[in-house]
Amino acid sequence: MSYKDFLGPWGLLIVIAIGVGIILIALLLFACFLMPGCIGYECFRKQSKEDKSAPLRTKNQEKKNLKLSDVSYRSWRLGSLYENDNNGTISENAESHRDSLNSTNAQCKNVECSSTLNLIYTDKQKNDKKMKEFPTELTISLQYLPPCNDIIIGKLVIGIEALCGLPPKQYNGTLEPYVALNIMKQSWSHRKRQKLHSFRTRGIRHTANPIYKETFIIANTKPQEAKEWILDIAAYDHDRYANHTELCSLKVSLKDMKKIFYSPEIHMFNYRMKPSYQEFGNVLLAISYLPTAERLTINIMKLRDIKFIPTVLSLNEFNPYVRVLMLNGKTGKKMKKKKTKFLRAVAQPEFNEILTFDLAVTQLDTVQFLVVLCSKVLPEGLAANTADASDSEESISSFKRSTDTFIGKVALGKGVRGSTERLHWFSVLQNPRKLVTVWHTLK
Repeated sequence: MSYKDFLGPWGLLIVIAIGVGIILIALLLFACFLMPGCIGYECFRKQSKEDKSAPLRTKNQEKKNLKLSDVSYRSWRLGSLYENDNNGTISENAESHRDSLNSTNAQCKNVECSSTLNLIYTDKQKNDKKMKEFPTELTISLQYLPPCNDIIIGKLVIGIEALCGLPPKQYNGTLEPYVALNIMKQSWSHRKRQKLHSFRTRGIRHTANPIYKETFIIANTKPQEAKEWILDIAAYDHDRYANHTELCSLKVSLKDMKKIFYSPEIHMFNYRMKPSYQEFGNVLLAISYLPTAERLTINIMKLRDIKFIPTVLSLNEFNPYVRVLMLNGKTGKKMKKKKTKFLRAVAQPEFNEILTFDLAVTQLDTVQFLVVLCSKVLPEGLAANTADASDSEESISSFKRSTDTFIGKVALGKGVRGSTERLHWFSVLQNPRKLVTVWHTLK
């Protein structure tokens, strides 16, 4: 029996309408599982979240490049994404609260109650360095004046003309760049480079594109000897509170500039300088903020892998201590400064000293702290157990640069350049009354 006998003359149209309706219903159900906001999509999404919540910790261990921007501060406090790792981590020592004291002690059982979050790994730091390179260009001029008779001797004139595109300061402040020039000679017998001459330009404040136009003359220069010379050029930032920062460097061989010895004209050269990433060791800092008392405590715990040579000649002359300066992030001026006791001839010092600063809540967005590792210059004949009278808090109005040797520094605050330093500061603000501990690199 055909559909005409069963449905009548309209049987074909009814069959077509039923088929089209089935297809439309199937399309609507399929779209409901794909479009956000529909019931099917939300149910499927909720079920998938429940399936993924069980192996969350195992998956987080596989994610080695976890960024702080991917983790909300609320999840920080809940501790759902914290892992047990001590290298390059933030450690928050939880304080005892009114509730669940007995349960906390039962869970700890003589084990420190701490939670850690992996911030930045070594591979990630290398990638960040490549991304944050600043194209610094150096313009120099070279001129060789040949000897004439036996009276006028040959001269090599080296001109430092200008710099362009210097990287910014570690903390909020203006640059005061200068250029150091060393004339090196390769000694093939000892496989070392011998320093023949050393020059330095003046510092120019408040600019990342300084124009120097300074010339340095090397008298009694012979072309055969000058072709073996190497120009070792480095740009530094003069820091009045800490060690000078090497911004970029460049090495130029005069062997590649033979044309300057054949014509007494001034030859101009433009070079791309290589960024410098000098590191002088690591320092472990534990910081906490009490909003009710408006007090910030910085615990200088210990240091490791300190590179004090060649700044300090030997371990016997290395007397480390840490100085912490509280700076105004807008003007860069010093507000307060404190320092720890110094230790005598210790390669891996451990201080465990707490420095306290009165800090209002309104200053948290503008204030910055500069942690400087110094080596005290002791007079001859001073006993090892003799205390220094100036180890107490120094005068705020004293802006005279110390005679001690500066090794390295690290800046903390909202507007500092380092990513790890910013993460440490934000974690302190988001976790009040907790001690946040991080290893920092001295630069």
